[in-house]
Amino acid sequence: MDINKLGLLTLITGAMLSMICPGIAYAGAAYIYEMGNPSDTGYAGAGLAARAGDAGTVFTNPAGMTRFKESTFQAGLTPLYLYGPFNPGQGTTVPGSDGDTNLLFAGANFAYIKPVSDNLRLGISMGNFFGLSLNWGDDWVGRYLATEVTLIAPQLQPTAAYKVNSWLSIGAGAALTVGYLKDKAQVKSQTLPASLEDGYKFSDTDFAVQGNFGIMIEPSENTRFGVRYLTETDLDFDDRVEIPGVGPDPRLDLGMKMPQTIMGGVYHRINDKWAILGSVGWDDWSRFGRVNVDIGIDDAGTTVDADFDDTWHFGVGAEYQYTPKLTLTAGFSYDSSMSKASTRPINLPLGEMYRYGVGFKYRKSDDVTLGAGFSFLWEGDLKIKPSGNEDKGFVTGQYDNVYLAFLSLFVQW
Repeated sequence: MDINKLGLLTLITGAMLSMICPGIAYAGAAYIYEMGNPSDTGYAGAGLAARAGDAGTVFTNPAGMTRFKESTFQAGLTPLYLYGPFNPGQGTTVPGSDGDTNLLFAGANFAYIKPVSDNLRLGISMGNFFGLSLNWGDDWVGRYLATEVTLIAPQLQPTAAYKVNSWLSIGAGAALTVGYLKDKAQVKSQTLPASLEDGYKFSDTDFAVQGNFGIMIEPSENTRFGVRYLTETDLDFDDRVEIPGVGPDPRLDLGMKMPQTIMGGVYHRINDKWAILGSVGWDDWSRFGRVNVDIGIDDAGTTVDADFDDTWHFGVGAEYQYTPKLTLTAGFSYDSSMSKASTRPINLPLGEMYRYGVGFKYRKSDDVTLGAGFSFLWEGDLKIKPSGNEDKGFVTGQYDNVYLAFLSLFVQW
């Protein structure tokens, strides 16, 4: 390989690492509870591993399927809105627009539970709780780091649950996952063709299987404890980087992880009117931040560490039986941040997450329940570390008043 091609690969790879490693983190910054089960929106994700109040437990804790005596189906739709305007600081030397990550998106899912015997249940679910798509535009000040990042990982998950005895159930699922990654950015260098200003693109898909294991303990009719564990899962994206005006396109191989996570929850019915919920969880996002990179040159493989932190989740919620047919729900949860102001890249609008959720479930008939929920996720002002170099220029600033809003609609019969 000639020295010019090696230099081009080095520049492209450096730019892509600065974009991909932090950029996709926001896509999976936290496993998005609202996308895993639409009914969790009305609880802000609180107690999700212990609720088992609808067919969505196929995903949130497969052991909870043993609580269902009849075949049950749930389908839901969850639109979301992301607000994340970027405000450049005084140290910014790259000309261009401010840029923002405002986004309107919608996800759908379903879940089905089938009793096979007194103790055995089979289930299946489909949804996409991991990923998001961000687009800053081609002329914003951070275009040499990222213009567009998309990471989604829809899953089809068959599950089984078994009631061991009157108080213990276990469950397991194999989530068949199709990962898709697309990254776009522009490149600027005094030593490379001006055509690179048109940008480059990298995209690929991969198939993986993520394990989903659950335990449900019910010491009494009114109290239950649940634990759900998702395994670490490899995603490997390997394709050529599309570079207008330069050929042949170099190959890039990125190996990353969907992180392991463990979530514990409790559900307790106080009386005929009130029930309370709680949850605590941990996600291994520090492992997700270590990306294996190979640019197709001998001995050029390496691991890049984005220096992410593991995250913690804490949640509390409640149910109120307003009428025999109408149940009101509410919840609050907190998720710690995987990055700090001193390490947060420009394409990572992510900080501490404060969720506030409200919802309702209405029993229309003995067989049909309608539900909806609204969740507001607040992150606030997110400062970034200065980024760039002499060739590309420097960018400083912060994202102002970042938030996400979710509206879930679902039906169960």
